[in-house]
Parts: sequence; C-alpha cells; structure tokens
Amino acid sequence: MRPLVTVRAKNFRSLRDVEVELQPLNVLVGPNASGKSNFLDLIAFLGDAVHEHLRPAIERRGGFEHVAFRGGARQTQARTVEITVEAIVTRYASDKARDAYTLRFSEGKVLRRPSGRAMAVLRRDEEFRFKRTQGSGRRLTINGTKFTVYDTSKDTPRKGKQKSENLLQKESLGLSTLPRLAPERGGEQVGKIADLFSTFRVFDVDVPAARLPSALDRGEKLQPDAGNLAAFLHELSRDADLFRDLEDDARAMIPGLERIHFRPVGGAEEAVAVELEERALRGRTSLADASYGSIRALALLAMIYDPAPPRLTCVEEIDHGLHPYVFDRLVERLRDASSRTQFLVVTHSPALVNRLRASELIICERNQETGETLIPAADPEEVRKIEKKLAGKMGLGELWFSGTLGGTP
Repeated sequence: MRPLVTVRAKNFRSLRDVEVELQPLNVLVGPNASGKSNFLDLIAFLGDAVHEHLRPAIERRGGFEHVAFRGGARQTQARTVEITVEAIVTRYASDKARDAYTLRFSEGKVLRRPSGRAMAVLRRDEEFRFKRTQGSGRRLTINGTKFTVYDTSKDTPRKGKQKSENLLQKESLGLSTLPRLAPERGGEQVGKIADLFSTFRVFDVDVPAARLPSALDRGEKLQPDAGNLAAFLHELSRDADLFRDLEDDARAMIPGLERIHFRPVGGAEEAVAVELEERALRGRTSLADASYGSIRALALLAMIYDPAPPRLTCVEEIDHGLHPYVFDRLVERLRDASSRTQFLVVTHSPALVNRLRASELIICERNQETGETLIPAADPEEVRKIEKKLAGKMGLGELWFSGTLGGTP
C-alpha cells in the first residue's frame, strides 16, 4: 500500500527544503538530531490540524517560532511554512493523476485582543487537486475565508467565489471543514485526503502499560502505546488462522515461548490478562513478569497483524529491545503488513538495515552549517546502483555504517 506518494516541505522545523518519494515500507536512518523525527512529525502535524485546527496544532509544538525553520542567517521577512503531499486515496486517483494537497502558513503582525492578550495574526492558504470523475479534475483553493472551486480542464472558476462564512473560519483548515461539502462539490474527495492524516498512528510502546490486563471492550483497535495489548491480542485470537501465525512469529522472537494464554480478570468491567507458557518452566508467566523485549515483540506483532490498521503507521526505534537475530523475520512481516498500512519506521541498527532493499531505505543528515535536514541525503537511485554492483558482498547496513552512504555522525 502506498497512499502517501510524495512529501515536500519548506521551512517546517529543520526541513528547510525537502522532497521525499515514499514506498509501502520506508525506513529512516541517520544520526541523532538529523531530522528523522521532524519528518514524521510533519505527518502528525497535519493530523493534529485536522482534529484541532491549525493554531492549536502549532501551539502544541511550542508556537510558530518552534515550528518554522530557525537555521541559517536571521531572516527579516516573515517565514512561510509550506507542506505539499501527493497521494493516491480518492476513487479516480492514479500514479499519473495523483491527489495533491498544499498548506502554506505564516505569522503576521501582532494584535492585542480585548482581553489584553497579544496574538500574532496567522495567515494560511490551502489548495486541493483531485479527479472528481473519470474526466476532468478539480482544484479547490482557500485563502482566508474565501473558497473557490475550479474545473482544471478549463482553469476558470466553476461557480465563482463561494460564500464561505458558514464553511470556513480564518484558522480552520479546509482539511477539517470541506469534507462537509456535497459530493458534487468535492467533499468526498477532501474527506479521503483528510482521513489519510487524521487516522495516522504513531506506534510507541509503553511497556509498563502494555503489561497490564485490559478491558475487553477496549480491544477493537490497538492503541498507539499498546496500552490495551491484552484485549487486542484476545480480539485477534478469535481468528484462529491469524493467531496461529502470530504465535509462530512470537515463538521465533521470544526464546522458550510455547503458547499465549488469556486469563479472565474480575472487577467492575470484564477484562483479560495475557500469560505466557514457556518451555521448561512450571506454570505460566504473566506479562507483568515478562521481559522488556518480550513485551516489545508482542506489541509489534499485534501492530503487524492488525487486520484493520490506519493507512499510515509510524514506529520510532522499531529495533529497540529486540535481538538482531529476529530482524529477518521482522522485516519480512513488515513487508507483508505494508499491503494494509504504509510504514514510516526509524532505526539506528545497521543489522536491521542489512535486511532492507535500497528502495526501502531513506538516509537523513543535518547540514551543520545551515541547520537544515537533508532527506534523502543519498540519491536512492545511486544507492540501488551500489547495491547491485556489490551483489550481496556487503549489506546496506554495513555501507551505511561505514559512512559510504552518508547519514552518520
């Protein structure tokens, strides 16, 4: 699955000017503070803006001064953050006719409100492009509260400027507002683009929370911190074939594991706990007593086997707590799962990178003179040529770790 095809960013945190082509499985590598997390936060920022509107999404990150690029020479003019994504999510989209969304925003002069609080004016404009039918495409533009619809085959306003007082506020995004439009005006297509970001999941396992029993009514969707791991695994166990495959992988990743069991837990609400049956040990081991790596492995497998995941999934430090011996299986399962959800994964492990294909690797660097992030720091086509030339004599992880591909301290 490759719903998100291209991401371009200008002046977003350390991403002064980047363009990244994405695949179903994308693994970001690079030194600390190279901008990997900023790239992932770019996607999360769009999701926050859909849920909370633009200013709250900015304030969540410390305000405009912390969102806008701060490197290089001091700028006297207002900085504009620009984000463009190309995707294939609407009905008539294809690789040759991609959906596209652009957001630009900047801060202007400071106004003092009646409450006495000073607040800078936030300027923003947006543009959507998509094919509404098999024929002509459509372009929607937003500037302030003004909303205009264009038929891109004629490049003239379809109905002129629309009355938008009931649709748009100065700081609300079309991503969150325009899905309410009638289908013939593009509401359905805008909603598909918005869903791509609003359902984005940053998977970051909270091991202490994942150890605990969880209420069965919380097992329908896997929480981003795996806090409902027990209930979600119990839900997956209803599909005998799927759970048998998950257990096989768990045995390969957790030494001595024989089976996964579930124990009902009494209380105010029906809950379940997970217990592990381990070779040569009497009784069963509760997750509360299981190792850190075992919890991480089970949580990652739950994420991978999720039958209804969001369209985008991000995982920071996916190798954390896992033995390199299991990386072959982990990468293969990620590839399998990438038919259901697109992955953006971060790692610092050369051993894991050794298992990747050149097309799956994205190398990140930071220019120490200007402070800007370089993504990709190595041309993917050049990486493929090097990989082909070496014919398996040296893995991508070894090439990266040696500094040949860049992305090292």
